[in-house]
Amino acid sequence: MNNNNSENYSTDKPIVDKDLDAFQRFAFSKRIAETIIERKKQDSLVFGIFGVWGEGKSSVLNFIIQELKNQDEILTLVFNPWRYGDEESLIKNFLKKVSELLGLELSTNKEKFAGFLGKYGSAGSIIGIDLGEIGKNLADVDLEELKDRVDDFISESGKRLVIFIDDIDRLDKQEIYSLFRLVKLTADFKNTTYILSFDQDMVASAIGERFGTGDKKAGENFLEKIIQVPLTIPKAQPDALKKFCFQLVDNAINNCSLELSKSEVERFVYQFSTNILSRLNTPRLAVRYGNTLSFSMPLLKGEVNMIDLMLIEALKVFYPLHYGFVKTNPDYFIGSYKNVYDQRQNNDKIDSIKKHFDTLEADLPEKDKRRVRDLLSNLFPNLDTAFGNYHFSSESHNEWYTQKRIVSTKYFDRYFSYAVIEGDISDIEFELLLEYVEQSEDIEEITKKVSDLLDKTSKDNLLHKLRSLEKDYSWASSKRIAKAICNISDQLPKEGGMMSMGFETPFGQAAIFIYQLLKNHINEPDVFEFAKELMTYPKQFSFAYSLNNWFRSGDRKEDKIFDDSQYAELARVLTDRALDEAKATSIFEMFPEHIGYLGHTWAERDKKDFDNYVKSFLDKDVQNVIKLLSAYVPTIRSTAKPEPYKGDLSKDRYDYLVSFFDKDDLYSRIIAIHSIDEIQNEEPKWSDYGDHEFSNLNMVRQFNKWYQEEKEKE
Repeated sequence: MNNNNSENYSTDKPIVDKDLDAFQRFAFSKRIAETIIERKKQDSLVFGIFGVWGEGKSSVLNFIIQELKNQDEILTLVFNPWRYGDEESLIKNFLKKVSELLGLELSTNKEKFAGFLGKYGSAGSIIGIDLGEIGKNLADVDLEELKDRVDDFISESGKRLVIFIDDIDRLDKQEIYSLFRLVKLTADFKNTTYILSFDQDMVASAIGERFGTGDKKAGENFLEKIIQVPLTIPKAQPDALKKFCFQLVDNAINNCSLELSKSEVERFVYQFSTNILSRLNTPRLAVRYGNTLSFSMPLLKGEVNMIDLMLIEALKVFYPLHYGFVKTNPDYFIGSYKNVYDQRQNNDKIDSIKKHFDTLEADLPEKDKRRVRDLLSNLFPNLDTAFGNYHFSSESHNEWYTQKRIVSTKYFDRYFSYAVIEGDISDIEFELLLEYVEQSEDIEEITKKVSDLLDKTSKDNLLHKLRSLEKDYSWASSKRIAKAICNISDQLPKEGGMMSMGFETPFGQAAIFIYQLLKNHINEPDVFEFAKELMTYPKQFSFAYSLNNWFRSGDRKEDKIFDDSQYAELARVLTDRALDEAKATSIFEMFPEHIGYLGHTWAERDKKDFDNYVKSFLDKDVQNVIKLLSAYVPTIRSTAKPEPYKGDLSKDRYDYLVSFFDKDDLYSRIIAIHSIDEIQNEEPKWSDYGDHEFSNLNMVRQFNKWYQEEKEKE
C-alpha cells in the first residue's frame, strides 16, 4: 500500500448524498425545500442560512438543490460571488446568469420564446440592456422600470426561480457590501427565492462599519432588513462529531498499517475526549485533523511515539497558538525547571512560562485553559514541575527516550521536521540492527552494520541509543553486541569527559555499556568466561583494560559482579596479554598508564615472578630505571591543557613505588646515571606550583628528596 497516496486524505468537499449525512442536516434541508415548493405567493423571499466556517452550510444547500431538482416549475441558479472582483462585474454577471437560465427555459417552448422575441428582442440581451454597456445603462435606466422588466421576464417563463449564494463570508468587506446591495436591488422579483449562506457574526462585523453606529450591531440591523427567514444551521451533536473524527483517525491509522497497543489507544482516547473534544465544533476541523495525521504518520512511523505524534498534531489543529509556541520555545517544554548550580527550583523560568500561557490563553474559556495545560503536561511532564511541583528522576528521562517521546531532547525536533534529523539515528534502522543481532552469530557482519550506523551519526548518539535498551538485550545478543563494540573501539574518542577522566566519552561509555550487559546477566553460567575472553578480544589493550576496570567497580563486596579469585584471574589474563604485546620491550614502556594495576596484581599473585621480571628489565639497560620511575609518574589530563602531560613523583607515588621495589636498589641505579652533585645542585620543582614542565632529571630530584627524608628518619 502506498501510504502517501492522495486517496488516503479526506476532502472538505460538501456532501450531496443524504446517505452520507452524519450530522442530521438532511431533515433541516428538506424542510426548507418543502417550504419553497409549497409556497403560493409570488412575493420574493430571502432565506439566510447561518453557520461558522466548516459547519456544513454548503452541504445543506446541496441537499436543498437535490430536493428541488425534480420540481418542474422550479429553476435553480447557484451564483458564486467570489469569482467577480468588482461591483460592476458582480451585477453584470448576475443578470447574465439569470438571463441565460430563463432564456434557455423559454427557448425550449417555441410559443413562449416567440412571444418573448416579439416583446423584448434577442435573448442574448438582458431585457433590452446591452451587457457591454451595463455600467452606463444601470445609471441611465430607472430601477423600477428594470424590476418591472425582470418580473415580466420571469413571468413569461412560467417558472419560479431559486437563487443560491454560498461562501459570502469568504468575500472582503467591499465585496460583501456589493453582494447585499445586489440582493436588495433585485429582492422584489416575483416568484424568486434567495438562499444566502454565511457566518452571520463575520458578515455583520464586516459590513457594520458602513451603517449607523459602525459596529457589529449595525451590521445585524442591516441584515435583518434583507433576510426574511433567518435560520441557524443545526449544531452537530458532539457524539456525532466525535464518531466522525475517530473514523477519520481510524482511517489514517489503518492506511499507515499502524498497530497500537490497548494502553496506547486508551491514552489517546482519554486525552482527546478530555482535552480536545470541546474544541471539535465543526466537521471541517475533524477533516483537517484526519488529513494532518494521514500526512505525518507515514513519514514518522517507527521514528517517534505515535500517540505523542497524534496528540501534538491535535494541538496544531485545535490549539494552534500553543502549538506555535511549543515549536519555537522548546526549552520551556523539554528543559529543566531547576537552577544549574544549586538544583533549586528556577522561579524566574516558572514565572516566565506562566506569563506566556496567560497571553496564549487570553481568549480561551476557563475550561479550555485547563484542558490545554493538561494536554501539554501529558506530552511534556516537565511542565508539572512548573505548575504542579512534581519532579522526575533520571529513570524518567531514559524512559522518555526509549519510548521516543516528544519530551526527550533527542526526539523533540522530529515531531516538527517530519523527518529524522541529519546526524540522528533512524529508529527503524536501529531496530533492524537489533533484530539482526538477535538472529545472527556473524560478529563480522554485526560489526559492519554497527559501523554503517556510525557513518550516519555521532558516536555519542549510537552509544546513547545502545545504552537506552541495555536491560532489554538477551544474553546471546549482549555477547554479540559487546564483541561488535570491541571491534570498533579504536573508532571511539577517549579524551575529555568530566574531570578529563574519559568516562563520559564514547570510549568510556562503551566500556560502561559492556559492563552493564554482563551485570544484567550475572546469573548466566558463562558470564565469567566471557569476561575473560574480553581481556584478549578487543584490538586495543586500552579498551580491554577499561573493561577490566569497570568489571571491578562497586564500593561494597556485594556490589561487585565477581569474587576476588575471579578478579585475580582477569588480571592474570590481562597481564599475560600485556607481556605478549610488549615482547622485547617491557610493560613499563609499553603500558605506563596501566602499570600500577598490572604490577600490583602481578605482585599479589606471584611476587617472586614479578621481582624477577623487574630485575631482568633493570639489568638489561642502565637507563631502564628512569623508564620504570617514569611509568609510575601519573599522566595528567586537564581542561587547562590540550594534551595529557606527566605530573610529579609525589610522596604518595613514591611510597607506592617503593612498596614494590627496593628503594636502595633504585637509588643505586639512579646515581649510576646522575651524579649526586648533579641531583642535589638544584631543588626539585613541582607542577602544582605553575610553570614546571616534566623532565627525567627533575623526576630523579623528586625521588631523591623523598629518599633522603626517609634515610634521615632511619
